[in-house]
Amino acid sequence: MDNKTKISQAAVHVFSREGFHHARMAAIAEEAGVAVGTIYNYFKDKDDLMLSIFEENFHFRMDFLKQLGHTSLPLRDQIQHLLESHFEQIRGQQELAELVLFERFHRGSQLRDRILALQKTIIDQIAEFIRTGIDEGWVRPCHPNVVAQALFDLVQTMTACWVFASPDDEDDISASAPKELADLIWMGLGIREDPANA
Repeated sequence: MDNKTKISQAAVHVFSREGFHHARMAAIAEEAGVAVGTIYNYFKDKDDLMLSIFEENFHFRMDFLKQLGHTSLPLRDQIQHLLESHFEQIRGQQELAELVLFERFHRGSQLRDRILALQKTIIDQIAEFIRTGIDEGWVRPCHPNVVAQALFDLVQTMTACWVFASPDDEDDISASAPKELADLIWMGLGIREDPANA
C-alpha cells in the first residue's frame, strides 16, 4: 500500500474517532505510520485531505453509474445493481459513510458546500439517466432533476438508517434495502415493462 492510501485510510479512522475539527495531523500520521511532513507531500491541509477522500468515494460511484448505463441489463436490474454496489461499499467503509453524512448535514461544516457540489454531479448523472429513459419510453414523463434529487435523498436516508442502526438490524437493512428500494423506484416511475424486453 502506498503512503497516500495509508494516509487516506488513517484519516478516515481518525476523523471518525475524534471528529474532523478536533483531529490533528500528528494523529493521522501516527495512525498511518508516516512522518507528519509526509502528509503534506500529498495534501495541502486537513480540508484538502478530507475532500480528497470524499472525491475518491464519489468518483467511484460516478464511474459505476456510467458503466451500468452501458450494460444490456433491464432497467429494473440496473437500479438494483447500483443499490447493491452502494450498500456493499458502505458495509466496507462504515466510518467513511458516517463522515459523509455528518459533513453533509452539519450546518457549521467548512466542507459542506464542496461535498454538496460533489453530490450534485451524481444527481445530474441520475437526471440524465432519467431523461434518456423518458426519451426511450421506459420512464414515465416527469421532471428529471426533481426525481433525481428525490431518488438520491431516498437512498441517503436509507444509508443513514443503516449507519445508525443497532447491530442486530444492520444486516437486515443492507440485505433487504437494494431490492426494496429498486422495487419502490421502479413502481414510482410508472414503469410496467422495459422496452428492451418487450
